[in-house]
Amino acid sequence: MRTLSSVVVLAGLALTPVTAMSQDLAAAPNAPISDKMVFMGISDTDVPASALGTLRNAADAAKSAPILIEGRAVHANAVKQELIRQGAPAEAIKVRPTPATPLVKVGDGVADPTERRVDIRF
Repeated sequence: MRTLSSVVVLAGLALTPVTAMSQDLAAAPNAPISDKMVFMGISDTDVPASALGTLRNAADAAKSAPILIEGRAVHANAVKQELIRQGAPAEAIKVRPTPATPLVKVGDGVADPTERRVDIRF
């Protein structure tokens, strides 16, 4: 019985730092609430209908926290304009243009939709 009690106490002590660490990470002031990714259509300014739900949620989040949009400038700015149309305050949105970085390597002359990706962090 004494050995069992010792094991329970030691197990409880071992788990304490993990619990404290997870609370600290959850309360970290610079931790992003959520990251989303949308893929633009063939046109540089075509925000596909499939992305509108994600952008609506991001527009709602922008009312209480800033949003950072990363992607090719033309795509990122199109996403920003859609967020503003969805009701997000323009001053809460920051655009950081980045070069296209494909998620996968494709052959020459093959259109890759991942090159039209825009990351939204809020």
